[in-house]
Amino acid sequence: MDNSEIRKEIQEEVRKAEKILVGIGAEWKRGDEDREEQIRRASKALRELLEGKDAFIISTLTLGEMEDRGFEKEHMVAPLDVSLTEEQWNGYTGWLAGTLNRTTVLLELGEGFAHPSLIRWPFERTAAINRKARLYRVHKTFYQITEELKEKAAAVKADSVGFMEGFGEEEHGSDQ
Repeated sequence: MDNSEIRKEIQEEVRKAEKILVGIGAEWKRGDEDREEQIRRASKALRELLEGKDAFIISTLTLGEMEDRGFEKEHMVAPLDVSLTEEQWNGYTGWLAGTLNRTTVLLELGEGFAHPSLIRWPFERTAAINRKARLYRVHKTFYQITEELKEKAAAVKADSVGFMEGFGEEEHGSDQ
């Protein structure tokens, strides 16, 4: 499947999903002016995709970086941020526990192996345990899916920011 087809599949799965868990990693870190503009467009496309859905975001970025991208603090946790509270972490783990036996989309964007115990491995575990879960892993280098998850997951070899930016571009008539 090409990226356009995968985006359509994700849109359909998100539309049907009861829960959506998004992991945002290092590919979304601050960059030069052009990269910042690309991240802004990708963030907008992601917010639009999640609009009206029961969604939660976990990120290895700082809480400030995530808020700068327009994501709501109430539905987000940044475990590496010094401001993380036990209450925030408990909110996340409680929300995550509520995904069991629910139609869930796991959208992993740009998370490599710097902190796999925060996003990568928990997303794989959630997909393996929950029969109603579907995992999408988007990364330019570390996109691979384990053999056990081949039927429940899609690996997308792409820069995750550019991939998400494509959601907005497709809605406005261009296809990348």
